[in-house]
Amino acid sequence: MIRDFAGSEGPVNGIFMIKQATEAVSNSGSHYLSMTLQDTSGTIDAKKWAIEDDDVAICTPGSLIRINGMASVYRGHPQLKINDLEPVGLEEVDISKYVPMAPTPLEEMKKTLKEYIGLIKDKELHDLTDAIIQERYEAYTTYPAAVTVHHAFVGGLMYHSLSICSMALKTVEQYPELSRDYLIAGSLLHDIGKTVELSGATATSYTEEGNLLGHISLGAMIVYSKGKELHVNEEKLTVLTHMILAHHGEYEFGSPKQPMTAEAFVLHELDELDAKLATLHNAYAATAEGAYTGRIVWMENQNFYKPHKLD
Repeated sequence: MIRDFAGSEGPVNGIFMIKQATEAVSNSGSHYLSMTLQDTSGTIDAKKWAIEDDDVAICTPGSLIRINGMASVYRGHPQLKINDLEPVGLEEVDISKYVPMAPTPLEEMKKTLKEYIGLIKDKELHDLTDAIIQERYEAYTTYPAAVTVHHAFVGGLMYHSLSICSMALKTVEQYPELSRDYLIAGSLLHDIGKTVELSGATATSYTEEGNLLGHISLGAMIVYSKGKELHVNEEKLTVLTHMILAHHGEYEFGSPKQPMTAEAFVLHELDELDAKLATLHNAYAATAEGAYTGRIVWMENQNFYKPHKLD
């Protein structure tokens, strides 16, 4: 594991995932590879100064490599000099050792997803939700919900969506005047645009469409286009698409629309709650009891106190 040798000096032999890889040119004009390697214990900068013919093709983000190298510290920063490397197939290892995974097993979440879709009584909304998710099933069930901010782990998109749906169902119990069907469909589809905005389940980055259009616009287009294809009732499709467009709540947070239905308002509030609590959870994980977190930009740049656990 990276934490076992980072900051020390000595030989390193092991398997790591490539988070980032760039072919660069040294001052002498020779080509080399500059990489960031990762496992679940952390990341480390790595260099391979002598490039073999296949190295560039092998070293792509999200792939695994077995390396033989030397750990060192350069200007106070741990780094790794790679002497030799070879590719490793994803099927050869336990992937959970190299990338953060959702706290709930993927297969368990897939069962819950199917159950939640089955709760939608309106046939048009049910069929629309099911069709969209099935078309993007692999991405929907494995992609993270973000690159770094919240639920940035394999299965994070599904985990986040199911969390919001679970809270929405409880909210409807307290406020039965709300539409359960709209809230289930909206919860499960609100971040569907991230299946296009993000590059994949591992070594995740933003796609060109993601950078230029963003997941909210992409999600609204996905939902509206599929709804038209399935001839969904115009009002139903408009109301659901509005929920996608308004789920960030405020223009300053990238929301094209502010919530204009009760269900859109609830979806926004639950989305914000789930995302911020996930962010706070990560900050608390790195904070001792009786101490303060660092400032959390996504939470009004506040420090949060972590109380001691009660007996």
